[in-house]
Amino acid sequence: MNLEYESKADPCDKLINRVVKDLFSFSNTRQKRILDYYYFPEADFVSPLLTTRGVFNIRHVLLLWKTLNKREPTIKNVCFNGQTCVVYLTQHLSPRLVPFLSLDLQVMVTLSFKETEVDSGLLKIERHEESWTVEGLFSSVPLLSFWYDRVLRVMMGKFMSTTGEILYLATETAQIMAQRSQEIEMSGRQLANANATQRSKLRKAMSHCQMDFGCEKEGTKSED
Repeated sequence: MNLEYESKADPCDKLINRVVKDLFSFSNTRQKRILDYYYFPEADFVSPLLTTRGVFNIRHVLLLWKTLNKREPTIKNVCFNGQTCVVYLTQHLSPRLVPFLSLDLQVMVTLSFKETEVDSGLLKIERHEESWTVEGLFSSVPLLSFWYDRVLRVMMGKFMSTTGEILYLATETAQIMAQRSQEIEMSGRQLANANATQRSKLRKAMSHCQMDFGCEKEGTKSED
């Protein structure tokens, strides 16, 4: 996508908005055009559920979104800084097998651009990353949202608080025991060294005594 060239007739933000709109369009022709012309053949696709590579695979992932959506996603905002495009949109989920179920999932899409050649001015998408949270999915269902906010998160908060305190105390106790063990080991070594020194001094003293005693006996014999 030659942004520098096309922006002369069409402002860059309008061009990006058109690319994003066609990318998430339910029109297979417009979507295929974006994937073929504005994506690298081996572009990466990343989402909380899967990772894949290649335009062929990315197109089939986007087709999966179509089967889950009752209408085209609502694009709320598009931000582009020349290298990265961030898209905030809402996917309107309504599986065809369960038509009475309707969910609105907030999704953030990050499109990373890269020049095809150095200083060519021709940009293409090398990475397509979609981000959404479990909280966002739960919040779209009233009953699940209530259960998630009032029950699950409260229980997990209490559990983590209690577990954190237990782990902290266990860690502190283990550190104190390890420190005491080191102190005992060091004291044992010092005591062993002191005993060894005392034994060495005692052996030397006994050796001197034996030598003195031997000398006295020889002196007595000489006098006799």
